[in-house]
Amino acid sequence: MLNIDSKLQEYVPGCEPWRSVYSEKKLELLENSWAEVFRRLILPYLPVKEISKNYSARKGRKTKELYALTGLVVLQEFFDVTDVEAIRRLAFDQEWHYSLECYNESDQITSLKTLWTMRKVISDKNLAGIIFDLSTEAMIKAMGIDVSKQRLDSVHVNSNMAHLGRIRIFAKAILKFLKNLKRHHEDLYDSIISEAMNDKYFKKDSDSYFNQIKPSDRELNLQGVADDTYFLIVAFQNEKEVQHMSSYKLLCQIIAEQCIVDSSNVIIKAPKEVPSDSIQNPSDPDAGYDAHKGQGYQTQIVETYKTEEDRKGIDGNKPDMIIYVETESADKHDANALEPALKDITERGLQGEKLLADAAYGGTRNTELAAEYGVQLIAPTLGKTSEKGHEAFEFDPDTFKITGCLAGLKPDKIQLNKKLSITAIWFEDTCKGCEHLKDCPTKKCTKGRSHYYTISSIKCHLRRIYEKSAEFKEEYRYRSGIEGTNSRFISMTKARRSRYRGLEKMSFSQILKALAINMFRVSEFESKLGFCVHKYVFFINFRKILMHKKRKNPNHSLNLIKI
Repeated sequence: MLNIDSKLQEYVPGCEPWRSVYSEKKLELLENSWAEVFRRLILPYLPVKEISKNYSARKGRKTKELYALTGLVVLQEFFDVTDVEAIRRLAFDQEWHYSLECYNESDQITSLKTLWTMRKVISDKNLAGIIFDLSTEAMIKAMGIDVSKQRLDSVHVNSNMAHLGRIRIFAKAILKFLKNLKRHHEDLYDSIISEAMNDKYFKKDSDSYFNQIKPSDRELNLQGVADDTYFLIVAFQNEKEVQHMSSYKLLCQIIAEQCIVDSSNVIIKAPKEVPSDSIQNPSDPDAGYDAHKGQGYQTQIVETYKTEEDRKGIDGNKPDMIIYVETESADKHDANALEPALKDITERGLQGEKLLADAAYGGTRNTELAAEYGVQLIAPTLGKTSEKGHEAFEFDPDTFKITGCLAGLKPDKIQLNKKLSITAIWFEDTCKGCEHLKDCPTKKCTKGRSHYYTISSIKCHLRRIYEKSAEFKEEYRYRSGIEGTNSRFISMTKARRSRYRGLEKMSFSQILKALAINMFRVSEFESKLGFCVHKYVFFINFRKILMHKKRKNPNHSLNLIKI
């Protein structure tokens, strides 16, 4: 049976239900804390309506209050506490009571199983993204934050998995398969699995076969586990029930990624030949590998920012807001993250005018893609400078045709080729006696001299010229500010090492941790704003008191400002 207290109802000022729970001094502290921001700008937007579909409106035992229970899952990620600690805070922490509007003692006491169930519902239905979108948009609207300037970057994060070498990947996958096989098909296990293989993979670590191998025999050991993996695949390839087991499919995938099977011979691939999206740990198949940052995941973040000029205005102290969060495996290239980010931001009505990013996002394709969304992508050009000597020529920025060489002469003929390439030709008479001929990058041809180039290379060339300008350097210097956000993301919310495994749960956790940063930023701003208001009111009241004393008129009323 459903138990939902609406959070969208309006209260008469001064008659709110929490005023009978807390003293005036305690209420003042709560209203200046993160709990007030959560209660006002996050709690009403929790997707309780979607969650309620999992419960009957009439039958069964009455649920815990769903807003409080959903908020409990969110706050656990905000503060990175254990399940037991989260339950204790719900029971005893008055900041949590206020933020969740949970004053009924029966709703403050919950069980581990209830917490696990609610977290699974939110994770399985991808509701964390809805919570983030609605709450962030509410904060932006309430604060009047300008979203025209944005910046994008990624941060490497890890799931709760061990970092394994290739031998351990094979061994863990084999052990996982053997355990499942023994549990579900014990007759097949007893008939096919030898005692030697059983001892090899089931002994404790101190006595295991792998701890008895010398480092010098590592390659032999790797070959041995690869042969065992292939043996298991072949041994059960005709057993349909076994083939449907996820652990059997995992063995097949690891062999395909790590080895080459040639006439029943298993040949180990060189490390460089193993794809970056290969299995990094059988316990977390979604994790990928990045040669620079290692195994795990990465989270793409887009946030707003302000220039020094913006900070001089009335709204200059308003916080920057994270408006987009997406978690993906570490093997994904940053260049492919731009389009999903632009699409999501545009659909939510948060499209900006400028987007700062590093060189990984700054390809020509992404620059043109951003322009289609009406966004100017400001990022360094990826790759090396062309060695064809494009700097010796002037180009039309619209048609990319050469308009002048070192001597200032236009080509006599411009030939448009296939594959978006151009050949500029100067006739022999045009170049005859040219003083720049020694330094000219053109090459001899039948008609005189020519310069062949692709349009894409000229686009990069023109961008590199712009990147040397003072205008670009002034605009791009604000990109570095997102590094501070990344640092806060992995240190304050403890997002670097998650308690979860798998892309679905990692995404759930990372999204809510990004929302925590937004909440704390708004809370810090409102706290400072409240201090400034109190300071201003104190100054005005002080002046009124001084003026009142100077008048020495006891009949004159003294109207002090109250807040």
